[in-house]
Amino acid sequence: MQQKEAARQRREAIEAQARRAGQRRGARRRLAIIAAAAIALTAGVVTVSRLSHEDAVAQPQAVSERFAGIPQDGIRLGSPSAPVTLVEFADLQCPFCGAYARDVLPTIIERYVRPGKLKLELNLLTFVGEDSVKAGRLAAATTDQDRFWGFTDAFFAAQGQENTGYVTDDFLKETAAAAGADHDAAAGDDATADRVLKQAQTAADRLGVSSTPSFFIRRGHDETPLQVEDLKPDTFTAALDVALR
Repeated sequence: MQQKEAARQRREAIEAQARRAGQRRGARRRLAIIAAAAIALTAGVVTVSRLSHEDAVAQPQAVSERFAGIPQDGIRLGSPSAPVTLVEFADLQCPFCGAYARDVLPTIIERYVRPGKLKLELNLLTFVGEDSVKAGRLAAATTDQDRFWGFTDAFFAAQGQENTGYVTDDFLKETAAAAGADHDAAAGDDATADRVLKQAQTAADRLGVSSTPSFFIRRGHDETPLQVEDLKPDTFTAALDVALR
């Protein structure tokens, strides 16, 4: 009962944040998403463990090693010839997206992406608050440097409490440095940021995305939702194995 009550309170808090963000952004908000509501309802409370910002962004070697030898192309990670794509929708401020990136993604990369069984696609949404927009734009702009996956990985490693103003210019510069990205070049690339975020929003609208993180399995032009019960490696990979069969 305590887990259910905690999950209910968490959901209501996130819903309130989303409503306030929607009021601020007006016409810019086309998708009303309740961050991680579906995951919270089915899985109860997700324990979010984070490194300190100093520890997380001081580890560029860890970021480079995680993605070493894996092809990157914009928002995609993995061999272009992989037969299946795992499509993810996330907000950089979403705590459940951070839990997935820290706890599940490393297993997905080693078990499926490196062997060429699967490629990944990450679509960033920016609904949680203004810091989501600020972080999402810089992350999106790093796609032209093929540092997008390193940037998002470093960001999630040091993720703070949403809408507390922790996404400062210094935070983003250090995150970019950990990913080996050129912060100044990305910060000035509005055209790429606009294009990448617009494409992500269009894809979310088309697929009816209603929570983050949300996952889809794509084979050719066929996209099917991947239903997961919680953000644990064994549970996630079991669902993924079924989908891949």
